[in-house]
Amino acid sequence: MRLAWWPLLLATAIFASGCLFLAPRPEFRPGAVREHTVILSVEGTPGLAFEGAYGTPQQSTSARGTVPAEFVVKTHVAVVATFTKAAAEGELIVRVLEDGTEVQRRSTSAPFGTVVVNRTYAP
Repeated sequence: MRLAWWPLLLATAIFASGCLFLAPRPEFRPGAVREHTVILSVEGTPGLAFEGAYGTPQQSTSARGTVPAEFVVKTHVAVVATFTKAAAEGELIVRVLEDGTEVQRRSTSAPFGTVVVNRTYAP
């Protein structure tokens, strides 16, 4: 006689995983996440022209300039940025700085290449 143990095991696993849905969710309170001041430092080949946008998921600002350049974003949630080279030659580097510390770096040397950075803070 074979014991049908697998249905019991399956039922136990389903019941145990269902208990996770009964646990209270953590509450998100306004002000629970501190405001971050983020500096986007656009570097690379001096004088290289670029364009793009930067900001938060809710609001972005168009950007156009030449290397080097800096843009400041204040956010509780996230920072996002996209910068594209306006030339085939040269290197474009974007550094994300928080409190003077580099937390992310992306670059491209591709002709008319694009650099995308993002950093999330809210839970």
